[in-house]
Amino acid sequence: MRKGYDRTRKAKAFRPVRTIPRISSITVDLAPGSTPPIARMLPGEMTTLMFLDATGAPWPLAAAPRVSDSRYFDAEWLKGTATVVLSGLSPYEDGNLSVLLEGFATPVVIKLATGEPDSKSDSRVVDYRLDLRIPGRAPGTPDGKMGPAKIALYDETMQRFLDGIPPPAAKAVRIDGARDIRTKAWALDGALFLRTDLDIQTAFDQSIAAGDGTRVYRLPPTPFITFSEGGRSVTMQLEID
Repeated sequence: MRKGYDRTRKAKAFRPVRTIPRISSITVDLAPGSTPPIARMLPGEMTTLMFLDATGAPWPLAAAPRVSDSRYFDAEWLKGTATVVLSGLSPYEDGNLSVLLEGFATPVVIKLATGEPDSKSDSRVVDYRLDLRIPGRAPGTPDGKMGPAKIALYDETMQRFLDGIPPPAAKAVRIDGARDIRTKAWALDGALFLRTDLDIQTAFDQSIAAGDGTRVYRLPPTPFITFSEGGRSVTMQLEID
């Protein structure tokens, strides 16, 4: 009886499509003719959307989001925040989500998909967290030192470093004194790319940010990088060929 019960539980838990969880970020292009971002979902798996401005600061919503069909999708806004939690209620459905942000006239539209009917794959990437960067600054975000020229909104190379998938040609650079495993560096095409959650004090050319505070900086090759850690300056040495 127990073996039969165990087989029944296994059959109930079996899923023909295996989930590949993914945390990623994307810059939303709001220009006419552009393609809306896609949130990849599966029933039984939640997807969390975070809305950020160009500097990486949270951009709160102005009102509750709306889904195209509540029979297939559920959207829960954590009121007063920049976060929306999505649930797909049925497999192989398409829809969309419309979001209004505080102080921003243009609605942000996200396509929702819970599967591809014509796909033969037994696995599917699901966006567990999707950071959506909006070109502009959220209300109340200080100007700071990072002007528009230093924000790499649509740079695919820097986006790959931010997502933790460096280009194949990138060469890892050893950092002496890096106690934080989240601080990594690569050399590519005569430039240095630094991925860290620390505040950098060394001059850089461009930067791109994720919702958890992780940033990627592009700067000229240099043997020393200075960060601010816990209110004090920390200098690390890079082994550059």
